Formats: sequence, structure tokens, C-alpha cells
Amino acid sequence: MTLSRAHVEDVPPVASVHAGLGARLSLGGAAGDAAEFRDRVRALIRERVAPLLPDAEDARRFPREAVAAFGSAGLFHERWTGGRHGDLGRSVLLSEEMGRAGLGGIGIGVGLHLEAALPLLYRFGRTDLAKDALERGLSGTAVCCVATSEKDVGSDLSAVGAELRRDGTGWRVRGTKWFVSPGAAADLVLVLCRAEDGPAVVLVERDGVEVVKRLRTAGMRGLETARLSIDAHVPDEAVVARPGHGLSALLAGLMYERLAISAQIMGTLDLALTLAATHLRRRRQFGRPLVDHQALRLRLADLVSEVTITRRGLYGTVTELDAGAPVTVCDIAGIKAVAGRLGERVASECLQFFGGSGYLEDETPLARLWRDLRVCRIGGGTDEMMLEIVARGVRGDARLYEEWVERG
Repeated sequence: MTLSRAHVEDVPPVASVHAGLGARLSLGGAAGDAAEFRDRVRALIRERVAPLLPDAEDARRFPREAVAAFGSAGLFHERWTGGRHGDLGRSVLLSEEMGRAGLGGIGIGVGLHLEAALPLLYRFGRTDLAKDALERGLSGTAVCCVATSEKDVGSDLSAVGAELRRDGTGWRVRGTKWFVSPGAAADLVLVLCRAEDGPAVVLVERDGVEVVKRLRTAGMRGLETARLSIDAHVPDEAVVARPGHGLSALLAGLMYERLAISAQIMGTLDLALTLAATHLRRRRQFGRPLVDHQALRLRLADLVSEVTITRRGLYGTVTELDAGAPVTVCDIAGIKAVAGRLGERVASECLQFFGGSGYLEDETPLARLWRDLRVCRIGGGTDEMMLEIVARGVRGDARLYEEWVERG
């Protein structure tokens, strides 16, 4: 983008620029182009989902009406129509729009339903029970979630203690899961547990789950994260990933979750940056708009540049994955780590542009966006775990090293 003059007045709103980038994403199926899909998502959020946010934040409850709204509009079906990955372009645009609407915990909850739980059923559910659960999730008549972490088990999922044992004609699932979102609102829980032959993923209905504690999170207050006690008898059909294959199935699902989290971060940053850019134009100090002060103007430009480049990296990765290119877990982990850290920093800087009013939750949304984004460095895999995955994929080149370093 070339600026015709020093001021930012001639530049389109940040969100408009980034929406233009989104139009380049490839969408599958016959439901129209990216701009048309984005418009439908945006209208549905404005009319049916965003009005749920104040009560969800105040009551710390995840509104199942949000899942029902997207599902009944057919958006979940469109996302999971197509090949192995469904329609990744729709995944990104849907996630971005939830972030751009500032949905916070509602957006993340819908994302976990759509991009963490449903992929397991879509890719690995082969029984009639699993297919029925998938259809309930896609139609929005059931809220789905994944339960993995435990008291002493976070990133090391191979150490789960929840047990899966043979019990008559079926299986007995027992264990306590520590951080489950949106666990207190879920109708169907996909539980990572340990069987004699290795980790498995099992589908448990609501009547086999007890909410032990609703957790008071710093942000994402509408997400309804909970500690769950699970004690259920399930049939063979409820085993989505059989013993020994649970971790590989879960890791496949995490790929979509991490991309969706990154996309929601990008959408949220569009909102924060657009509000900040507008404020710098409107707010006057020392007789002139804040945007006339070079230090503020260049800080904003730096933040917009970083977000734009990160978004292009996300779009490129999704496009390559959709085309069958060799995208690795290292690539996706790297995007998630970069997006998570960038999100927290950019939201903090945008809050700073507003001064005192930015810190007041009853005057601007910046404080809420800031605390909401903080969890993105933890959920779906911590920064440290993501960077460890990236580090494992970094390889040297002995021949190149010898040519350039040891040639003497």
C-alpha cells in the first residue's frame, strides 16, 4: 500500500484492507465466493450472535444459541463439506469474522465446537452413533467439546490418567478433566482416555458427565470453561479413535483448532486496530489530531504491517494445505505461536492509544479484547509447546555448512 500523503486519512479502514485479502482465499463447493460467504457470516453474527455477548460475559455462561444460529444457517455444514479437510477457506473466514465481531469466549467456544470436536467426528467417526453426533453438531442441535487436560497433565497428552476399560458389552470411562471449554454447556464430550492398548478418544453423552467446578477465567468469560468428572458406560460405537490411535486422531484435530485460533486472533486485531486508527484521527491533543504525532502514527503502521504479514502467512498456509501441499505440524505450530504473541502485544498497544479510557471496560472494548486474547498463548498448545514443535523440525545442512564455514 502506498501512501499519497503523510497522514493516514486516505488509507481504507484496517478491517477493509484485510477483508480484501480474505477475498483471495479459495472456497470449495457451490455456495458462492469468499466475499458473499463473509457477508452472510457477518450478517448472522450481527443479528443473532453478537446480541448474546453481554449476558454471556455477565453470567459467565456459554450461550448454546450461538451454536444453534450458525448450525441452522447451514454454515457448519458448508465448513465441513468437501474432502479430507472440509472447506478450509470457510473455516478461516468464519473464525475471522467471529474475532472481528469481538465475540470473545463465544467465538472461541463456537470455534472449539467446530474446529476441535467436529473434526474428530468428521475424520474418524465411522459408526452410526458417531455419524449421528456429527450431524447433531453440524446442525447446531448439540454443543460438542473435547476433554484432554487433567490435574497433572497439560501438554503431555500421552500421560492422561482417565481410564477406558471393558465393561460387559461396552466400555467404562472414568476420569476428571481439568480445563474443558465450553465444558459446562456441552451435550457431547469427546474424551481422551487411556485403554490397555493405548490412548483412545470416546464419545460421552451429557448424562455421563458432571460439572465439578465452573472456572473463573481472567478473559473469555462467555466460554464457560469447567472441570468435569466423567463416569459413563458407553457402547463400542462410542469409540471414535480406538485404543492406540487416540493421540494421532487428536493431533489431527489440533491442526484445525490452531488455525482457527490464529484466524480469530487476526479478526480481533482488525477490530482493535481499526478502533485505534479511528481514535488517533478523532482525538486531539495539543491542538491537533493524535495521528499527526509521528511517534503514534509510526507505531500504528508497525502494528498493521505485522498483522498483515502474519495474516498472509496464515492464508498461504491454509491455501497450500487445501491444495494438498506438504504443510507440516511445525508450520501450523509456528503460525499459532506467532499469532498468539502478536495478538496480546497488539491489543495492549491499541489499548495504550486510548489512554485511560482504553483501560475502562465500560467505555471501550479494548480492555476486554486484551484480556481475552491472552489465553490464545495457552489454549490449543502453549507458546513453549508450539515453539518446541517448530524446533524439532529445524534441520541443518552439513554440505552447506562445510562449503561456507569449513572451506578454509
